[in-house]
Amino acid sequence: MALKLPSIFKGSRSGTLITGINVKLHGFMHSLNGMEVKEKTFTFELPFKNKTHEDMLTEATEFKAQKAEPISIKSVQVADPFKLISVDPKPPITIDSDQSIRFKFTIEAPEHGYTGPMNITLGSDSAELVHIEISKTVIEAKGRKIPIETSSRIINIPKGQIFTEKLQLYKGFSYGDTISSMEIYAPFKFVGSDPKLPIKIDDPNSYIVNIYIQAPDSPYAGIMEIKMG
Repeated sequence: MALKLPSIFKGSRSGTLITGINVKLHGFMHSLNGMEVKEKTFTFELPFKNKTHEDMLTEATEFKAQKAEPISIKSVQVADPFKLISVDPKPPITIDSDQSIRFKFTIEAPEHGYTGPMNITLGSDSAELVHIEISKTVIEAKGRKIPIETSSRIINIPKGQIFTEKLQLYKGFSYGDTISSMEIYAPFKFVGSDPKLPIKIDDPNSYIVNIYIQAPDSPYAGIMEIKMG
């Protein structure tokens, strides 16, 4: 699932300043830019796409991209002091994998001056997701630990889902070296690689490997360390 978060809103009302619009789905918050409201009733559109993640893979032999599961939006709530007048399309609605829709909200602003956020909740079945924050990826090879630049990432994926990490092997190896084994320290698990082991570094300019990794069943924040030998 992915939300595009534009700042294209229509309508406003004097005395009400929305500092930000927070959209909650599956326990995670997505933030949009705010707006000034001058009219009693205003509208805005929320583009929504149930996106297939290219770095999320199945456990099939060839490691194909994992299609996103359909999302069923069962309800929409707008928190006080705002009042939801209508939403189109009206829940319940099912959004298939890679399908895009636009929610059009009509909302009544507070009667009195207000400055602060507007909170919207999209009600759906709970998803068994884990929140992972990788501060950096480290390769352990030849008795050294080599941090990979720009390797930090934040992902929310199903428990035990396989995702991919693309690494430049020259960070830890030289031309002509062979990598025979890989291990990823817990809570992650090494599943496979492309090219498959053993891997010979045979490109004098660059050599990149895709490593397939099984996510943990619980949230994790920290370093992901990959041992190669």
